[in-house]
Amino acid sequence: MISWSKLVRRTMTTKRRAKGEGSIVQRPDGTWQFSISAGVDEHGGRRRRYLYANTRSALVRKIQDEKARTGGAIKSRSALTVRDWMEAWLASDVKPNVSKNTYSARDIAWRLHAGPLVGHKRLDRFDADDVAHVYAELRKLKTGGRSVQLVAETMRAAFDAAILRDKYHGSNPWRKLPTPRHAPKETRSLDAAEAKRFIEAARGSRFEALWLLGLTAGLRIGEALGLSWKDVDFEAGQVSIRQQSTEVGGRISIGPLKTKSSRRVIDIGARTLSALRRRKRAADKDGHGSALVFTTPDGDFLSRTYLRRFHFHPICKVAGVTGLTIHGLRHSMTSNAIASGISPVVVAARLGHSSTRMTLDRYAHLLPGQQREAAKTIDAAFGLNNRTKRSKNTPTS
Repeated sequence: MISWSKLVRRTMTTKRRAKGEGSIVQRPDGTWQFSISAGVDEHGGRRRRYLYANTRSALVRKIQDEKARTGGAIKSRSALTVRDWMEAWLASDVKPNVSKNTYSARDIAWRLHAGPLVGHKRLDRFDADDVAHVYAELRKLKTGGRSVQLVAETMRAAFDAAILRDKYHGSNPWRKLPTPRHAPKETRSLDAAEAKRFIEAARGSRFEALWLLGLTAGLRIGEALGLSWKDVDFEAGQVSIRQQSTEVGGRISIGPLKTKSSRRVIDIGARTLSALRRRKRAADKDGHGSALVFTTPDGDFLSRTYLRRFHFHPICKVAGVTGLTIHGLRHSMTSNAIASGISPVVVAARLGHSSTRMTLDRYAHLLPGQQREAAKTIDAAFGLNNRTKRSKNTPTS
């Protein structure tokens, strides 16, 4: 009796391979098979990749299509799913190298938004059509524009890493489609009259100094909640911003600032300084001994939800101010400073921006009036005015 292996060797018709076709043979059933070595598996065994077609010419086209899809070389397929890769990437590449807030944002973008839609897909078969499917489904779910952008940013970075690690073969499908556009909602800011009412409503409250640091010094809420007493110089009238409070999943911690430019020393006004002195006396009276300026009566960390609900919103109600967020205090400082003619260089340093470009990109719409004043000032410097007298030698038409 002839063994199956001998029968295959007798009946399979091999053809001399054309350059670039790889190993092509005809199987006993008449179909055509392409095979190529794909290295070894995790156990050291030899791995091969196969393609099949009914005719030789169809198989050659299939090989060419696969090479075009994978950038010129046929690579081994993997059973790795998108979820497998994303979870590994988030754990090994993202979590150890970014801030807790950044990691949380990427994790949420994947776990809540993209994961349920494409987590089951095989990584090697994921393409631009799948990207379009994600965007379409997120639109149906009325997912916020910023959340969609975070999904795109996260998945694009993850697939870049997969390509670099040879886990995904071909060009990044998240770069083939444009990211849906998102117009951020304009942050509400206080005008001068509203700011005065807010300041009066906050007078004498436990966190008066906290609100004034946002409204007059432009501190982010995390920077203010991370402020320690050693960084308040009552003599010089300055605060040094060196650390911040972060809150992720209900857990609060004090850690380093996100960027070097955020480390700064800010001069504060007399009203804010007085409020900080009152806060110091109240903290000493509480007797908890916390190094932080703003805490609960027991010296514990403050949560943003607690601040908004029980302290910020009540003050807004008394002041007759609606639609304002805590971040809106920082925005109010910036808007009023630029509108008052303070140099963008000074404003950027106060905000902790890395450059004036970042400040101007966000607040350039406040400058038109100053442009007109600049034109008048320049004309005056050159001895010009709106009704320039015509010289006797000026030719007439």
